[in-house]
Amino acid sequence: MEPIELKVKDLLKQATVIDGHCDILIPMAEGKMNIADDVHIPGIEDWVPPPGLENHPFVKYGFEPHTMYFGCMGQYDIPKWKKGGTDTQLCAIYLDDTKLDAPLKKGLEMVYTFLQAVQENDEVIHCLTAADIKKAKKEGKLGWVLTFEGCEALGGDIRMLDLYYQLGLRSGSLTHTRRNIYADGCWGAEQKGGLTPLGKQLVQRMVDLKIVVDLVHIGEPGFWEIMNMVEQPMILSHSTPTMFASTQKEDQDFMNGKVPRPRLELDRDREILDAIAKNNGVLGMIWILYHSIEDAVSDIETALETMGEDHIGLGSDLYGHQLNTPGLEDISKIPNLVRELIKRGHSDQMISKFLGQNYLRVFEEVWGE
Repeated sequence: MEPIELKVKDLLKQATVIDGHCDILIPMAEGKMNIADDVHIPGIEDWVPPPGLENHPFVKYGFEPHTMYFGCMGQYDIPKWKKGGTDTQLCAIYLDDTKLDAPLKKGLEMVYTFLQAVQENDEVIHCLTAADIKKAKKEGKLGWVLTFEGCEALGGDIRMLDLYYQLGLRSGSLTHTRRNIYADGCWGAEQKGGLTPLGKQLVQRMVDLKIVVDLVHIGEPGFWEIMNMVEQPMILSHSTPTMFASTQKEDQDFMNGKVPRPRLELDRDREILDAIAKNNGVLGMIWILYHSIEDAVSDIETALETMGEDHIGLGSDLYGHQLNTPGLEDISKIPNLVRELIKRGHSDQMISKFLGQNYLRVFEEVWGE
């Protein structure tokens, strides 16, 4: 084995590898997969979409039916987490527009799916504390953390946050890209607002319960309101292209520019990145929509330059092969990121912090041991 491959292997063995976001609970809750299987999905040319899928809002927006049906199937499962060296995965409850008719019920169904999978798989540990994450690493198991991507699953009743906390919720963002009763998302409207009074109550209750506040997808006015409210460290779990959309002309080639590729641009984004670092938080670096793994790592280096090595982490957010970055097609590809960072001369300390040590610090500070 070549020296660089030995170093990749050793770094992954020594680090506590934590990924900040995935949507695997969606296909699991829909009964499409077993998390213990090494899942492989059919190619677009070998698959016929089910009737009615063409009416899904995201398909009309420009996503392929294949992407919307399979989502992140084949990109996250126990064999792939183990192959790539992941020790802990944050798993989100997210409800798309077709599931908002009964959001509390649909959210609790996803919690049930999460807990059932933990019960059925001895290799998975439900992590409620930082000590649980360390235990998963020590025992060679996979830690799962339950999160919200948007708080629609509360059903409009912030008292339900306490219920979800008792069921294991430990991190959450107020919004996805849309507007809801708590705040405007980053695509919430032409004129973006901040937090509603109910949204401010929700943020305060998250702080009281020691739930990590996730700044992902929030509109910029709401971002700054939360920054002014919250002293505990926060995360932005995946640096979504809807929050850091490239303005470069060559990056507007995906779906006719409807979904710009991600790219951190310091003239525009430095103030936000500085604020996350000043909060002692972590920015999770997304994997999707880059032209190459080299471009993805260049964004990691841009965040590193601005925020320092204590404030960056993994935030894969894989969702369908339509959005793939070559070399980062599924969660087993973490070694490819590590290899590229080594080639560029980054230190073992920086890489270990990026792989999970920074998230673990935030969790220790917010949740306690």
